[in-house]
Amino acid sequence: MRPNRLLVRAYLVRGASLWLVARVTLSGVFLLAGINPVQLSAAVMGEIILLSIGLSFLETHRRRERAFLANLAVGPLVLGALFAGPPIIGEVALRIGGAVLQ
Repeated sequence: MRPNRLLVRAYLVRGASLWLVARVTLSGVFLLAGINPVQLSAAVMGEIILLSIGLSFLETHRRRERAFLANLAVGPLVLGALFAGPPIIGEVALRIGGAVLQ
């Protein structure tokens, strides 16, 4: 069963905003360490994606929305896919932008 468009939009926005917060914070840490935050290895980009997915699940748990989502037949795999979409797209866009600007 597919989730409602309103629900999908809300969780995509949440995933995107938490990825943006995590990315900006880690970019500041990388700059302080003297590392270029745009041109990172694929392993580090994967860790950033996993971190933002984990933050999104923690935010869902903090808001106590798991029972609500279970009642709407939204499983953890679907929710994980919704949370993984924005970070993957953002990291790929940064990777392409970093390659173009190099």
